[in-house]
Amino acid sequence: MKTLHTGYSTRVSLLVGFVLATCLFAAAAHADSLFKGKFTLTNEVRWGEAVLPPGEYVVTLDQGTDTIIVSDANDGKYVARVAARIESERDSGASELLIAVRRNQRAVSALRIAGLGELYQTAHPFPAHGRFAEEARQTEAVPVLVAKN
Repeated sequence: MKTLHTGYSTRVSLLVGFVLATCLFAAAAHADSLFKGKFTLTNEVRWGEAVLPPGEYVVTLDQGTDTIIVSDANDGKYVARVAARIESERDSGASELLIAVRRNQRAVSALRIAGLGELYQTAHPFPAHGRFAEEARQTEAVPVLVAKN
C-alpha cells in the first residue's frame, strides 16, 4: 500500500515540476521581448517568405535572437518569423511598418520602432525574377501601435 502512495506522489511531483518549468520558460521568453506592437493591413503584403492577407497582426521583437515574430491578432497563430538586421537612426517619433510597392505587389521593407532604431527585414523585399529585380516605385507607411500585454 505504501508503494502505491509513493509512486503516485512521485508522478504528481513530476507533473507539478513540469508545469512550473513550463510557466517559468514562458515568462522568461515573454520578458525577452524588446517590443510588441499591433498593426492593420488593408492589402495583401509579403513579409519574407510569408504572405499576410488583410487583417490585424501583432509584431514582437525578440531581444535574445533579434527575430521579428508576426502573429494573427485574432487567434494568436504565428504567420511569419524573420531575422532582423538592426541599423541605428535618429528617433523618427512613430513606430511604423514600411511597405515597398511594385505594381500591385506589396512587401515589407522595414520595421521602424520609435526609440530603438530601424529594423530591416531584408535588403530586397521582392523576390528576383529573371536576371534583374525590379525596384519598388513607392513606399507606404502602416502605423504600429504599442500592444498591451
